[in-house]
Amino acid sequence: MSNLIPGNQKHLTQEDRVFIESSLGRNMPFSEIAKYLCKDPSTISKEVKKHRLLKEHNDFSSPNQCAHRTSCRLHNVCNRAIPCKKECRTCNACNMRCPHFEKESCKTIKRAPFVCNGCSKKAQCRQERYFYKAVSANRHYRTILSESRVGINISEPDMQWLDSLVSPLILQGQTPYMILKAHPEINCSVKTLYNYIESGALSVKNLDLQRKVKYKLRKPHASQINDTGIFQGRSFKDFTSLLAEHPDTNVVEMDTVVGCDGSRKVFLTLYFRVCKLMLIYLLPDKTTTSVKKVFDSLEKALGTLLFCQLFQVILTDYAEEKTIPKNHQKCYKYCA
Repeated sequence: MSNLIPGNQKHLTQEDRVFIESSLGRNMPFSEIAKYLCKDPSTISKEVKKHRLLKEHNDFSSPNQCAHRTSCRLHNVCNRAIPCKKECRTCNACNMRCPHFEKESCKTIKRAPFVCNGCSKKAQCRQERYFYKAVSANRHYRTILSESRVGINISEPDMQWLDSLVSPLILQGQTPYMILKAHPEINCSVKTLYNYIESGALSVKNLDLQRKVKYKLRKPHASQINDTGIFQGRSFKDFTSLLAEHPDTNVVEMDTVVGCDGSRKVFLTLYFRVCKLMLIYLLPDKTTTSVKKVFDSLEKALGTLLFCQLFQVILTDYAEEKTIPKNHQKCYKYCA
């Protein structure tokens, strides 16, 4: 760790990755990016190299990827019975059969910054190129983070000991809660023990649990939101903090009103706190797409500049139809 950069011991967020992407486009060195994010330069280097995206060689101009193709004058590398008269550098099979083939690569991707974001020749370049994209990098990071927590975090001898202790007691009719209360040496929670049984890690199965087989599967709520990461930094506490710092901010309260039974139509209400004006729109259904169409029509009618001035902050509750991803939101949105 660099002595000049104090570390914050936190994972990189999507906002950090957006800053990295924009900084690479301005050819900012890793050391300067690290100072702004309070990270070590090696952290930025590993982040870029791990999540960069490959853009394949463009075969439209030339399918040959050999570094010596401009000076090569070889003929009949394939050793055909009837010798080929054309030069091998113009053949599609040259790269696979020539013993002197050396793949062409740019020096930029072999050393820092390892990507072509800030290269001035990236539009005309026909070689393999690498780019760092914040959205795809954050998605890949979240996938790795969730997959690393999948599975059983216990050694095989400990699992065998747990199985020899828990399984006979469950077959006797005891519940996992009773077993853990009577055996404090078991270092796991009731939910973890249920997960072990459900995954088949123990000898007993769900059918051996007398009470669990009686319960029906719970149906998820219709408006249940799976991706809660989109609400980071947009809670009601963040909303009150923003108003404390900027009391003159225009706030619009958004809500939906469900129609009568059997009807899919709903009302979308937009209440402007400053002028106490309420706009009501009739939506065909209670979906995110219908809500987004209303905001798109408002932006088209008002213009982007006036739209951003009027809809500086939107205050709403947690609901699936109001959950528009951050990369599609044109204004701030907070959930109470």
